[in-house]
Amino acid sequence: MAVPKVVVLGAGPAGMSAAWRLSERGCPVTVLERDTAVGGMGKTIAVGRYAVDYGPHTFHIRETAESRAIHEAIRPLFGESPLVLTRGTRVLLRGKEYVYPLEMLQVLTGVSPLLSARIVFDYLAATLKSTIAPPKKEDSFEEWGVRNLGRTLYELCFGNYSARVWGLPTSQISSKQAQRVAKLNLKNIVLRTLGIKADPATYFTKYMYPRQGISVLYENMAAAVRGKGNCILLESKAVRLEREGDRIARVVFERNGHEDAIECDGVLSTLPLGYLVETLEPALPDSVVEHARRLRYRSLKLIYIMLKRPRLTDYHWVYLLDDHFRVNRMSEQKNVSPHMVPPDRTILCIELSCWRDEPMWKASDEEIYRIALNDLMQMGYGVAEHEVEDYHVTDIPTAYPVYELNFENHLIPVLEGVHRVPNLLTLGRHGLFLNNSMDDNVMLGMKVADAIADGGFNSRAWLSEMLGFMNLRFAGK
Repeated sequence: MAVPKVVVLGAGPAGMSAAWRLSERGCPVTVLERDTAVGGMGKTIAVGRYAVDYGPHTFHIRETAESRAIHEAIRPLFGESPLVLTRGTRVLLRGKEYVYPLEMLQVLTGVSPLLSARIVFDYLAATLKSTIAPPKKEDSFEEWGVRNLGRTLYELCFGNYSARVWGLPTSQISSKQAQRVAKLNLKNIVLRTLGIKADPATYFTKYMYPRQGISVLYENMAAAVRGKGNCILLESKAVRLEREGDRIARVVFERNGHEDAIECDGVLSTLPLGYLVETLEPALPDSVVEHARRLRYRSLKLIYIMLKRPRLTDYHWVYLLDDHFRVNRMSEQKNVSPHMVPPDRTILCIELSCWRDEPMWKASDEEIYRIALNDLMQMGYGVAEHEVEDYHVTDIPTAYPVYELNFENHLIPVLEGVHRVPNLLTLGRHGLFLNNSMDDNVMLGMKVADAIADGGFNSRAWLSEMLGFMNLRFAGK
């Protein structure tokens, strides 16, 4: 079998991992990335004299043989003496901090006796109802939450927060979103409360992180790709995938205002599915194009606030569950790595979700900052405006796939239509429309590279494998 010449679209975690592994396997590969740096949403940026992640990112360590094998393979790429961290996550609820994943006794003793009684009563009632009349199907996030947690605990901890994050009533959000936001049921909460180890697929508590930011991993992958004589083209946007017969023959990209083309044997795409469908020539059937248009992404505003304090919290992330907050969560870069921020200062990343067609997306940086600062001052950490040294606002237009009710009716036809092109494979968060984690994307990049190096492009086999993988993640596995 001839060694295939591969073009990878996107230099995020999945794309860079695939390119790195292909290079290690001796395949010629070219990466096209429209940004000025590798890493995608998993990159580190400079904000004044601070180095911060583009939204906080760590690399999960799962207790599986596959996860351990991946860590062994990529550990040298994390740089010298990478940090191994224990999850430090809290939720703010009714003015109090709670450990996440939630400890049931902590919640029951932290709220009022009346509310605690309602939580227990609703849970027992929901459990009895599920036992007597098991559900044939749970379509919405709301149905899932009420049936598994009871109405009171669901709305208190997940329902209202999820509606804010996703911009939809939870009755309009698919139950498959539960794998991303909650990843738990009360059985696992109780097991953890009793000190019994819960399902390791549901909980992971260890992370690995480069001392100088998550970009170190992908920059080292990029150096290895170039070291094998392969190419990474930055500020290069793929604009057309030109087919001859049913196969992609070349990729046309735009760089410095001019178009150029790369001949190839196949393409790996991590681009959003809607954009990928638009680039194919000849076009895919109209039905596939229309289904792709129905897949929506939630956007994020990232507000970095530099404080004249050595540290604000001891946590990596703080989730804000109460209704009066407009932002979703806060992270503190110094608590992920103290090597990226001066000792006498700290920098926070505050996330605010919105739609691109709402006024919030077009609001000024000052307006966005004021919303974040107002919420920060209500978190109970005693922050005053005079402590703010500076701020920086940026955004992610396609941060998270949105799982609306029956989204599979659009997603599956798109994936099937795209993978009817025999030398086109998709992967990553955008390429699969899957809210997965960074370690998943690295694993998929390595897996697809090995499949191509061993047997060439087989889009139908890859799609079948990915649908199985997605079903596991949708089930919280």
